[in-house]
Amino acid sequence: MILVTGGMGFIGMHTVRQLLDAGEDVVIGVHSSRREPDIFKDEIGKRVQIAQVDVTSGFGLIDTMQKYKITRMAHMVAPRLGVMGPGEELRTNMTGLVNVLESARLAGLERVAIASSVSVYAGIKEGPFTEDITLPMSSTNSTEAYKKTFEILGGFYGSQTGLDTVFMRIGNIFGPLYYSGFNLPSRLVKAAVTGQPPVYGPAGTPFADDEGDWTFVKDVSKGIQLLIMADKLNHPVYNISSGRPTKLGDIADAVSKAVPEANFELQPGKSPNARKSPYSDISRIAADTGYGPNYALNDAIAEYADWMKATPEWS
Repeated sequence: MILVTGGMGFIGMHTVRQLLDAGEDVVIGVHSSRREPDIFKDEIGKRVQIAQVDVTSGFGLIDTMQKYKITRMAHMVAPRLGVMGPGEELRTNMTGLVNVLESARLAGLERVAIASSVSVYAGIKEGPFTEDITLPMSSTNSTEAYKKTFEILGGFYGSQTGLDTVFMRIGNIFGPLYYSGFNLPSRLVKAAVTGQPPVYGPAGTPFADDEGDWTFVKDVSKGIQLLIMADKLNHPVYNISSGRPTKLGDIADAVSKAVPEANFELQPGKSPNARKSPYSDISRIAADTGYGPNYALNDAIAEYADWMKATPEWS
């Protein structure tokens, strides 16, 4: 039985689905929200159990692990940006990490997979980004700061106690069930499906030749499932992404192919601060688990657009 904290979040829901498809039963740890998403609704109460879990409560965590005989877990909880004050955000992140690690050790779990982020590569001017690259000590936002901290402190804890900890540097993701719709692929798909102009945000219209490492959520969640379930892992940190650079202009073209009436005019060329080869190297996870993205850009965007058309409440 596998415990997924944050299993009702965007990435978490897809990860639960991948674990079910791989033959595992799942316990979803929820704090305050309770959903019954269509992606695994029919399995709730059968192969999916819902447990009230507050990661800031160590007793609650270990009780859940013992009650359901948890063998491995994925810690996917992340406080929403801007919701908490700085002190509460610090307490929630760090107390949650300590409780997850201590509870997993005391309950004898085989592995704890902890969500990190490609935001740890911020400030590095040129890719591809490998897991052993030296990261800047400074951070510009809370995601970057806490994910670096998780890797340092959690990795040290694992090395000192023998707890198998693995950190997953998850890439830029788009796809069905993405609540905020904050990133460019989601903004463009929403604009195309609704017939409204895209809202680009304070940075303004993007540059067509700027690049990023954009990954369909079903590919990323497959990578997470593989890392959770692998018999043996040779490293403590793994990138999970598409492993290739994608131009923003290519994203706009893919959306226009999926929704022919859509047409987006991006700025030509590259922005002044564009990074060179800004993508994550995935050779490590490929070697240890066989992971590789299954979705080409056009296919991923087309599936996302079809889902949004069929699910108007999300657009």
